[in-house]
Amino acid sequence: MLTIGPFFYIDGKFLTHKISVEQGDVRGDRIDNPYSHEKLYDDNYSSGDYINVPRGRVIWDSENNRTIIYIDTCIEKVDGAVKEIAKAFGLTDYLVEHDEHYVCPNCMRNIWE
Repeated sequence: MLTIGPFFYIDGKFLTHKISVEQGDVRGDRIDNPYSHEKLYDDNYSSGDYINVPRGRVIWDSENNRTIIYIDTCIEKVDGAVKEIAKAFGLTDYLVEHDEHYVCPNCMRNIWE
């Protein structure tokens, strides 16, 4: 089943919050899971700040009838990571994109070096 939502990549594992597209919030031509990265992190960890952790989000693009995986570049570089996300969220047709919201401090440093 196709699902959407936020995810983190922590210690070589994915932490996700998935809902069906039908349960998502419509935002223009996109459907998104309203569950925030901050809430997902705080629900699972008692210390630290989610902004420091590699992350991404799967959304539904209703205009083009496909899913988009927004992903931090350091996750994308991990062998097999994109396929693992696709499998976890039940994706078949998807596009991988980058967005300023999904850049951990480590990747930010690499941009400026």
